[in-house]
Amino acid sequence: MTKYLGSLLLLYCLAFSNSVSSNIEYYFPSYVGPTGSNYGNTGILETPNARFMGEASLRFNFSGSFPNEFTSLTASPFNWFEATYRYVEVKDERYGPAAYSGNQSFKDKGFDLKIRAIKESSYFPAVAIGFRDLAGTGAFGSEYIVATKKINQFDFSLGMGWGILGTENNIANPFTKISKNFETRTLQGGQGGEFSYDTWFSGNAALLGGIEYNLSKYGLRLKLEYDTSNPDFRNKVTRVKSRFNVGADYSISDSLRLSASFERGDVFRIGFKLKGNFIKDTIPKPEPKNVVRLNKEQQKKSRENKEIFYRSLNKSLRDEEIYIQAANYNDDSVDVAIASTRFYSLTRSAGRTARIVSALSPEEIKRINIHSMNGDLEVAILSVNRDELDQTHKFTGSSNELLQKSDFSSKSNKPLFRGADYMPKVRLPDFNWNMSPSLKHQIGGPEGFYLGQLSWLTDTTIKFKRNLSLYTSFSLNIYDTFNDLRNPSQSSIPRVRSDIQKYLDQGKNSINRMKLEYMFSPMKDVYLRADFGILEEMFAGFGGEALYRPFNRKSAFGLTLHKVKKRDFNQMFSLRNYETVTGHFSIYTALPGKIHSQISMGKYLARDKGITLDLSRRFNTGFTVGVFATKTNLSKEEFGEGSFDKGFYISVPTKLFYSDFRSGNISFGLHPLTKDGGAFLNQHNALFGILGDSNKYSINRDWDYFLR
Repeated sequence: MTKYLGSLLLLYCLAFSNSVSSNIEYYFPSYVGPTGSNYGNTGILETPNARFMGEASLRFNFSGSFPNEFTSLTASPFNWFEATYRYVEVKDERYGPAAYSGNQSFKDKGFDLKIRAIKESSYFPAVAIGFRDLAGTGAFGSEYIVATKKINQFDFSLGMGWGILGTENNIANPFTKISKNFETRTLQGGQGGEFSYDTWFSGNAALLGGIEYNLSKYGLRLKLEYDTSNPDFRNKVTRVKSRFNVGADYSISDSLRLSASFERGDVFRIGFKLKGNFIKDTIPKPEPKNVVRLNKEQQKKSRENKEIFYRSLNKSLRDEEIYIQAANYNDDSVDVAIASTRFYSLTRSAGRTARIVSALSPEEIKRINIHSMNGDLEVAILSVNRDELDQTHKFTGSSNELLQKSDFSSKSNKPLFRGADYMPKVRLPDFNWNMSPSLKHQIGGPEGFYLGQLSWLTDTTIKFKRNLSLYTSFSLNIYDTFNDLRNPSQSSIPRVRSDIQKYLDQGKNSINRMKLEYMFSPMKDVYLRADFGILEEMFAGFGGEALYRPFNRKSAFGLTLHKVKKRDFNQMFSLRNYETVTGHFSIYTALPGKIHSQISMGKYLARDKGITLDLSRRFNTGFTVGVFATKTNLSKEEFGEGSFDKGFYISVPTKLFYSDFRSGNISFGLHPLTKDGGAFLNQHNALFGILGDSNKYSINRDWDYFLR
């Protein structure tokens, strides 16, 4: 089950992630790089190679033939790593008994990983190690080691496969010389969800390989491979007419590719691939607005009447959608507290503010202090030397020199907005609203491949005080197919998530959220949040959150605690009998390679206790790829199919696809199954999400945005 997936938006993101060119050469690329295999990850056709997408890449892949159709999503957080979530329809297998699933064909979900072990050099090939169906049912489970070498326009690949890829058994398994345990392979299946270490690289082995040729003039990549895999589901014995497959990929653009192949002597396969790279903004963003610097006469008027300075500053910042919360004009410095939702990066909004302050300030001002705020929270102070800032903008100084002469700190002992000379009048309560379409999905269930709902989502915020707000979210059904849902949950533990079908069917017009929230900071680096009401689609209650975020460190520590009660399936105001207390202690750490880790320990919604590990990489553009796994004290039998909770998620900032800055993200997570074990309460406005980038490490990381 995936909620708010935004499938159509994802395809849009991939299709338009590269800037469009009118040059005819755009339609005939000079080099057609490595492409996705039928399984989704970078490869030839049915066999893998040692190539990878570039980091910060995302590829959607569809490949269709009889009996197997593959739909997959591959993400590459590093140049040497790929993760693929794959969905397979097996047309000649039934999902289950007719009374259970009708004529539905079997659907299988899998998760693949590929890691580069050796980087290609002038004399040596690249080498990769990969796993297919790593923690699934094992229906397509296999492992491989493959080497690839580029020679002119050719790519030569040779490797060895096990599991499905080792079906032909044309070579002795070399690992049997290490241990007899590698001689036989126990077939995976059943519940799945576990890492079957004991089957890896065991059983039959086979040599595999292929050749790819880049036909530059026509945007073609031609493919020939020797396929050693079993073409059929669950290792049924099938006669293969030919082990040689041929195919081609044609690049319509840098983002879109079409593929066709003839495989095993009797199978014709077609497909397409959409790929996007999000390591940098795909569409140029507006440059900072030009502000005319004050002349001598204007400087004199600003000194004599500070209101003139404040009004000019307020107007210029509003033109950048940056809003003054408070300001002080001192003898040799200016302090400005700002709030903005236009820019993804805190440093960008601070940089544009500093540029405007410098242009509008009299010459005696030597220091500019920018106080970044979120609601009532002063989250960071950036202090820059005005002369160094001006020199950098005139290209007589470097951004690194400016960085070295700038100071960063967390909030001041007395926030600026609590006692400044200039404080714009804010009318409270303040009302804001937003409306947008929304998609909910259930994919691959026994009732049908796709069941979904198109609804209209209305979000409102009423701010009574700076730190006290009422958040609501209403969903109005436009069209849905959830009436076909008829597969009840068989969970043996409290059904905190697995009865999602009832919520989807009975809560088509619903209140997704209606909660009162209070946030404040009682002391330096400590932040608190309390909320009460309808907290998410399935639970209501009350609780709070505490976050210790040391400004000068890469780590933070958080604690959440809520008492919640399950909502009725219609998602209005009535509640069911189930209630519990849930809470977690979390450690957030910035690791090398721009990797962020979160370890959470505590009690989940189904009253199970355990630990969750979340690893993600976020690029400077905001594009994020992450994986997670949760293990609790539930037994395999209690958890059910899947054995433990795991999955991966992707977040793409909407600003990447507009010529202006836009807030918001296209975010979605992929779970193999919707289960009750390891279930978190969905947190809205979680403190680390608000404050995660407001530390010295993040400011240094994003410093280039200060001058843009």
